[in-house]
Amino acid sequence: MKNSIVQKIKKQIFYFLISICLPVLGLAQMPAGGNSQRMAIGQVYGKVLDATTGKPIEFATVTLLNAKDSSVVNGMLTKSNGDFNLDHLPFGRYILKLNFLGYQTIFKNVVITPSDVQQDLGNFKLSPVAKALEGVSITAQQPQYTMNIDRKVFNVEKSLTTVGGTATDVLRQVPSVSVDIDGNVTVRNATPQILVDGKPTALTLDQIPADAIESIEVITNPSAKYDASGQGGIINIILKKNKKAGINGMIRLGAGTRDKYNAGADLSVRQNPFNFYLNYNYFQNNEIYSGKNTTDILSSPDHNTYSNTQQSTDGKNDRAFQFGRFGLDYYLDNRNTLSFEQSFFGGDFTNPETLTTSYLNNEKNLLASSIRNNLDKRSFRGSRSQLSYTHNFIKKDETFSAFVNYHVFHNSGSGDNLTNFYDSTGSFTGVEEQRNNTSGKSTFIVSQADYANPIGEHGKLEAGLKSTIRDFTSVYNVYDIINDFPKFNDSLSNDYKYLESVSAAYVDFSNQINKFSYQVGLRAEQSHYKGTLISKNVSYTNDYLSLFPSIYLSQKITDHHEIQLNYSRRIDRPNFWQLIPYVDYSNPQNQRKGNPDLKPEFINSFELNYNYQYNKVNFLLSAYFRNSNHDITSVFIPLNGDTLLTTFANANSTNTYGLELTLQNDITRWWNLTTNLNFYNTDIKAGNIQGDLAKQGYLVTSDLNNSGFSWFAKVNSNMQLPANFAIQITGNYQAPQPTPQGKTLGNGSVDFALRKDFLKNRAASLTLSVSDIFNTRKFETKLTRGQVVQDNIRYPESQIVRLNFMYRFGKMDMQLFRKKQQNQQQDNSIQEELGPNTGGVGGPR
Repeated sequence: MKNSIVQKIKKQIFYFLISICLPVLGLAQMPAGGNSQRMAIGQVYGKVLDATTGKPIEFATVTLLNAKDSSVVNGMLTKSNGDFNLDHLPFGRYILKLNFLGYQTIFKNVVITPSDVQQDLGNFKLSPVAKALEGVSITAQQPQYTMNIDRKVFNVEKSLTTVGGTATDVLRQVPSVSVDIDGNVTVRNATPQILVDGKPTALTLDQIPADAIESIEVITNPSAKYDASGQGGIINIILKKNKKAGINGMIRLGAGTRDKYNAGADLSVRQNPFNFYLNYNYFQNNEIYSGKNTTDILSSPDHNTYSNTQQSTDGKNDRAFQFGRFGLDYYLDNRNTLSFEQSFFGGDFTNPETLTTSYLNNEKNLLASSIRNNLDKRSFRGSRSQLSYTHNFIKKDETFSAFVNYHVFHNSGSGDNLTNFYDSTGSFTGVEEQRNNTSGKSTFIVSQADYANPIGEHGKLEAGLKSTIRDFTSVYNVYDIINDFPKFNDSLSNDYKYLESVSAAYVDFSNQINKFSYQVGLRAEQSHYKGTLISKNVSYTNDYLSLFPSIYLSQKITDHHEIQLNYSRRIDRPNFWQLIPYVDYSNPQNQRKGNPDLKPEFINSFELNYNYQYNKVNFLLSAYFRNSNHDITSVFIPLNGDTLLTTFANANSTNTYGLELTLQNDITRWWNLTTNLNFYNTDIKAGNIQGDLAKQGYLVTSDLNNSGFSWFAKVNSNMQLPANFAIQITGNYQAPQPTPQGKTLGNGSVDFALRKDFLKNRAASLTLSVSDIFNTRKFETKLTRGQVVQDNIRYPESQIVRLNFMYRFGKMDMQLFRKKQQNQQQDNSIQEELGPNTGGVGGPR
């Protein structure tokens, strides 16, 4: 009796609230013409299970039909835990339809009234159909390269030529991306910001194993939602994180020519409400290299040589490092997820090198020579911890997420340099010995919170806050060895500290009107930088507030044709090594030094894109213009005698405009081809550098303004052959391009790989790869203007043969098989049922 009274009181209160809210909600739901429509505040939810095993069914199709005419009202696919949630439903009678491939379909009547707005429909148990799926051959596979109008995604698993390599090897295969011999990455001839799982990292590309990477995202012109750093946009390296149900894993072993070895293992355990994953990679890569350098320093740009130096380098990099990671996702319920991830990494590098230098007169006759033997040893250790939380609201696509990331990195090293000097006859004249000790620590602390709220039928408002703190310290001590006694060299030693913090806030709104869509955003970043040369008690500071607007306009002409115009403002901050003011003396005739007075450069980036997608063809054409102010530029300065100093300075501006074409074409069922071409012109305005360097006591007589045309091409060919064989061929070429004082010469290479899958369900594979099969990869620069004439060419060990074995294990029942291979069919199925004009596909994420 008491419970019935309580229920009546609750019902009366509910009707009272409804009577108050109905007029307001009715106005909110009224269409533009003023005609009233039924209330859309109903919600139904439930769970879909396998009737035999009792386990949740993911990707089951949930469709809500109108009871009068069976028209589709709403729908979605079930989540990994079987949950579904349909909201914004008008009062009325409906039929709920649930189906999944290989299971019997269930129908249920549903009535939504003012007294029963929110309904928990409980668990639905789908029974497998009686007829088994025998003889079914599913061949659809995830493509290697996916092109969208706002980003491009490269699937690393399909890149056979990079198995057993590093992130540097992977990026060499990605269209639009170019990587030089030092691992410097450019996108459309501009430096991007490189993230790992969407966050900054202290790891270099050579410290990230390719086998740990799932995919690469390339965003050439990011919106205000993303960090404003990066002249060339953003490259996001996404690490593997297996989410298959049950216990799954992978084991990898590989070896390459000249002592190259790699090994790794992945393990994931998915059992609601937990998902645990673990992976480990070991990588040993011993590489040889060589180089030649000829430098002429002129008495003036129009006079004879007064110094001529020829150098040859032979060295070896012995590198071994480890990378381990584990994480746990805890699904509190179908709307809240708490995640923790921890990674560890470390490595040891040894670099023996011999540098031979010949000093010549104007007639190229030998005056003297030297042989310098360097032995550098370096090691690093680090870890990254991350705690994140995600909440999905009842309202479709309304989400809140937040994370805190703590990344610490330690490095240390030592070097021994012994130089023997000889006269023109080859007689020994003297010796010079130096030792150095280095140590450093870097810390990244990143915290971020994001909120997204759909507005209307197609609109969405997004906002967020982010804080990034980077703290670097570096100690570099140099000792001159005199009579076997070390003497501290104060002029070459440095103790440097660098602190940078960036606080950011953004707001972004997007909407769609018929086939026209737009997105406008604004990001504000408050930057603070302080660098301190502790040994000399000198500090450098810089504080500035910057605004970064972005706008995207898109018009879908037909289902296959779309055009887009976008603009964004970006920033490229100088990195630690460009700022630190100590001199790298490892090559006495070619020294390097940072510039602590460097300012950030600001970029205005414009793009006009046309995208065509039909059947097996995906074509993207991009015309772009990029204006960079205070462009950070390398400068080569002649010093006393035969010495050349490389440092950095801010140029006035650099303008780049170009045309990029990317074509992805499935030529046959077994052969697909991706072609990327980029044609561009660069106009460099760097005349101001002469005056800026003169204030620092450096003399540069050449005109640093320069311009020139260049182009870049890359082709990826993938062939699926009988008997589970696959072949991949990748070729790329970078044409010569201008620099302020000269140019870089053209270079290119071709990579090849062959893979054989075997065992049941292709659980094992063997991959044979050959990088740079024609041994053409090299890096050559020429300085041709002013007092310095230089030809510098370097040859890495790029022709490498690797053999890799991979074995996958785990639960392989039909439910998992369907979930993995038939995902696309399920997406197509629900889209066909809902129709092309239905906007309610998919529930809360």
